[in-house]
Amino acid sequence: MIVGYCRIGPLEPIERLDAQKRHLAAIGAQEYFCEKASVFGKMPELERAIESARKGDVIAITKPYRVARSTRGVLAVIERLGRKGAGLRILGTPIDTSTTTGRMILGSAPLWSLGASPLRSALWDLSIGRWHGQ
Repeated sequence: MIVGYCRIGPLEPIERLDAQKRHLAAIGAQEYFCEKASVFGKMPELERAIESARKGDVIAITKPYRVARSTRGVLAVIERLGRKGAGLRILGTPIDTSTTTGRMILGSAPLWSLGASPLRSALWDLSIGRWHGQ
């Protein structure tokens, strides 16, 4: 089953949530977990989506920054889903960890290609993320 995860930032209009749902519906998402991000960075609906994922499920997102603030964070989500036998699909990229090709592309692509700029990702991974224990 394809599960859609939608998230908007605290200052984004609600219409962007609807746009994400439309994109996810176009690829066959059958269930949605949606939320407006808090200032404190907690994502309870993402946690619910991961917890509900079963073997063979795919959580689809429109952009990598919807699930994490850094490349390391995206990879952590992918690892958690992988332990459950589920995958992550990022629309507009060839990354779909539920397929052999998608995993191969993820393994051979530069990590910053997950959507964050190389500088932003490196700064977060090397400094800020460590200060926050992430």
